[in-house]
This record gives sequence, structure tokens and C-alpha cells, in this order.
Amino acid sequence: MKFSFNKQHENWKPVSLLPLVAQMKGYSTSKLGDDLRAGFNVAVLSFPVNMAYALVAGLPISFGIFSGIIASLIGLIFCRSVYITFGPSNATAVMLLSSFAAGGLLTETARIEALPNILLMVGIFMIAMSVFKLTFFISYISRMVIIGHITSSALLIFVNQMRNLLGFSYANGLHPITLIDTICATAVSIKDTKIESLIIAIATLAIFFPLKKFAKKLPAEGITLILVGIVCYVCVEFFGINIDRLSTVTVDSWNFTVPDFSIFGIKESASCALAITLLATIEAFSIGKSLASQRADRLDTNQEMFALGMANVGCAFGSSTLASGSLTRSTLAINSNAQTSLFNLFTAIFTIIAVLLFGGAVEYVPKSTLALIVVYTSVTLIKPAIIKIALKSTWSDAIVFTTTFLTGVCSTLDNAIFAGVAVSILCFLRKASEPEVIEYAIGDDGELEKIGNKTARSEAEVSIVHVEGNMFFGASDVIQNQIRRISAEPNMKVLILKLRNAINFDATSVLDIEELNRRLKKSNRTLMMCEVREPIMKVLKKSGLYNQIGADNIFENDEDNPTLSAARAIKSAQKYITKGGVSIYASAPVEK
Repeated sequence: MKFSFNKQHENWKPVSLLPLVAQMKGYSTSKLGDDLRAGFNVAVLSFPVNMAYALVAGLPISFGIFSGIIASLIGLIFCRSVYITFGPSNATAVMLLSSFAAGGLLTETARIEALPNILLMVGIFMIAMSVFKLTFFISYISRMVIIGHITSSALLIFVNQMRNLLGFSYANGLHPITLIDTICATAVSIKDTKIESLIIAIATLAIFFPLKKFAKKLPAEGITLILVGIVCYVCVEFFGINIDRLSTVTVDSWNFTVPDFSIFGIKESASCALAITLLATIEAFSIGKSLASQRADRLDTNQEMFALGMANVGCAFGSSTLASGSLTRSTLAINSNAQTSLFNLFTAIFTIIAVLLFGGAVEYVPKSTLALIVVYTSVTLIKPAIIKIALKSTWSDAIVFTTTFLTGVCSTLDNAIFAGVAVSILCFLRKASEPEVIEYAIGDDGELEKIGNKTARSEAEVSIVHVEGNMFFGASDVIQNQIRRISAEPNMKVLILKLRNAINFDATSVLDIEELNRRLKKSNRTLMMCEVREPIMKVLKKSGLYNQIGADNIFENDEDNPTLSAARAIKSAQKYITKGGVSIYASAPVEK
């Protein structure tokens, strides 16, 4: 069977393997200058924060830096826009940490061995979604899922980083998985806090917070790492003070890695990757669509999904961590007036230069300094005003947020994503499948009068039912009950279904109408349909229902004269009635 799709719709826009070629048409020196500036600014921000995100995931900091480089280079090749800047992100880093814990990957070595498998599966899922045009699915997931997930993730980051911030290790070999477990493990182990780490954390706060508050245009993270690193160097080299520090980052540590499913199986990798894919996709698209709207532009979701999938496949083979869309980097790129995806090339080049110049000096950065920056970032992710909106707007929003948040607190973060997505879709289906019947009658003055439950019904022989909204399988029971009640009126001889505003007419709808038509014929009554639009008319004819009802009883919609079809149906119904009374019923979605 051959299907035709609207190729101009963004969901069906074909994925391009070389979108950079189109972007280079008309490329000028002014655009080059903008891309160069944007690449430099993003690189200055990315170098410290990518280390921080690797630390959050429980991986060597080099994995974060190399992930930023690989994601930038692949973004250069496959991105069609500048609205999503790829690289590690806070939300996906903590999701990766939770997946490691849930998979029993408790040591750094185990996490490093399993990581390529997970990244490859994430990349495959994303590429499949883009190739088969499945990105529309994200539209059915409530934003409350992300808000609930980020809130629980921020709390987990905050508590988890206390050990790096204060320099202690979990007691008695504790390996917490959930937020509650982490809080308990921290409470038991905090007595082993190192005074050196605490002093460094206080000094870091004294530098970092004023920079963030009063010098917002400066790269506070980078400046803080440099200044505290100098202090740490003096303390270590001249006074012999023992301070927990980061490891050196060199180009030599950038190794080729190969996924090995004998170490961490396909089933386990896919289970971890699915939740991560959902989170990374929602995160990236929410960022990209928001920034695209600022330029009155549209985001090519399938192309960006393909690029992000390819980025994660590349990271799987390059000693790197997960790549997603980063709000801070993406916003900085737009504010720096990035013109084309070529700015990613300059980001990668400047990051490599930074590794060559400063990679050796990273060993003088205290873990407590980087941990404090991570903790500060996690705190800023908690938005009380947005949480208030989530809890007070509608009951469905509150349920989705609460389910996601509580699951993230009591279980793993991948379970939180699955639970939130499931509840979000269930709430959507419930709203979409609950029409409400509003009954009207024509009064003596010719105007429509609403008939309430306590109002006597007219003795109409013709009933018109306005079907508005979904008629898909999820609404079948409700629609059946409504039409069954209406068709049970003893004086009714003709039932006219008015379908101008009906949508999603499917096989279940055909069976419902077929049953109704059969029931009416048994009692010598007639079913008519008016204002039937082309998509529904095609279903009626393909299914054979058109012939069962009869061409004389089906009136196609006239776009030039919307009332003509209903008028013809009513005129045709006149031959079946004696009193001429007409009642009008309207079916509309329930407002929650």
C-alpha cells in the first residue's frame, strides 16, 4: 500500500546527511566572525562545566571534556541549526549516575566499561526516532515530567556531591542508589569530613558567588578554578598540605573505546539507554524550540535528533560521556550571535587548545571546588515558582509532577522518567476521550435553548448530534453511551450526525456507527451524516460503511458554504417526520 505524506510538515522533513553545505551558501566574513566569537565563548564555558558534569556521572573528568569536543565536531556535520549546542548536561549526567547505580556498576572501572554500550544504544534509539519520524511523540509528554525529574535530580546532585565537597567517603562500603539512600549514607559518613576540603569549599564560595552575582558576563566557573587552583598549588607544593584533587587531563588519555556487550549486556544497556534517550530528547527539544522562537524560526526536530544520535555514537567510541543539549551553552551560542553550525568547529578547536595548555594544571583543582560549582548549579535548577504552577494549574499537571518527583526520590531516575511519561500519556488520553453532551432544542422564538437534566425534552422526531473532537478508539465507550441515550428517544425517527468538527475517525469509529445504523434500522428509523469532511469520507468508503448507510443519507461538507450540508440533511429528513420538531445535541471536549 502506498502512503503519501505532507513533506513540508516538519515531522516529515527528510534527514540530510550534509546540511552544512546548504548553510555555507552565501557565507561571509561577518558570519565567520560571529561563529568564531560564539565558538570561543562556548569553549570557555564548556571546559570547566564539562568536567563538572563528568564528576556528577561518576566518571573521569576527561570524559566530559572529550565528549564536548566529539559532540561539537559531529554537531558541525549533521546539525541544520544553531539552536542546540551538544555536550554533557547536568540532567543527563545525574541520570547516567542513577543508571549506573541501578545496573550495579559501583566502581569507576565498571562504569567506564559499560558506558560505550549505553551510549551506542542511546545513539541507535535517537537515529531510529529521526529516520522513522517519531519525534512527534515528544509532543505528548507533559513538560511536568521534566520539571519533576529535574527537581528530584537537583536534590540528588546536591546530596551526592557532599562527599566531594567535604572530602569524605561513604562508610562501610555503602553504595546508595536512590535519593533517600544517598541521604542516609551521607548522614552516616559526614562525620569523616576533612577540614582541608571544608576550608577549600569556603574559599571557593567566597570567590565564585561574588563573580556570579556581580560579574555575570565573566566566566565565573573558569576564573574560580584558576584562582583556587593557584591557591591549591601553593598549599601543596610549598606547604605539603594534602588536598583531594582532580586528575590531569591530557590528549594521551583520549583513547579509542569499543562497546563490548559481553561486559554489560544488550538488554541492560537498552534499558538504561531508553530512559536516557527520552530525557535527552525532551531536554534538547525544549531548549531548541525555545531559542528558535526567539529568532521567529522553527526547529528541525528530526535533523537535530539525528545529529544528537550520531554524536552519542561518536562518543561511544571516544572515551566520552553522554551528549545532550545544554541550556547554558545553547543560550550562550545564540547570545553570541552564532550564524551556522560551523561555530561548533571553533568550539572544538578552542577546547583542544585549552586541553593542551591547561590540561596538566587541572591536577591542582580541588575536588571540593568543582563539587561546589556543581552544587550551586543544581540548586539553581530548582524553580519554586514553576513548581507552584505545576501543582496549582490542573489536577493532571499536579499528578504528573508529583508522580515523577516522588518516583525520583524513592527510586531510580530512569524509573521516574518512565513513570512520568506513562502518567502524562494516560492523562492526555483521558482528556482526549471524554466528550460531553450538551443538548439544545429550538424554542418558539426560533432560538436554541439549552436543555438541562431537569428540563423536559421536546418531542422531536429529528435529532442532530454535533460530534466535536476525538472519535478515536479511546473515546468509543463515551460516544457509544451518548448516542445510545439520544437514539433511545421514543419519538425520534431520524438521527443526523454532524461531523464537521470530528477528528481522528478510525476503525473503532466505523464499528460504532455501523452498530448504531443497524440498531436504528431494526426499529424503522434512519441514520444520516452531514458535514462529512474528506478524511472521514475516505474512511467511510474504504470500510464499506458508506454503502451500508446509503449515498442518499451522507452529505459531504461544503467548505464554501458550511451550513449547506446540514440544510440538505434536514431537508432530506423531512420525508420521515410528521411533526417537524428538531432537537440539537452538541458534543464537546470536557474542560479540565
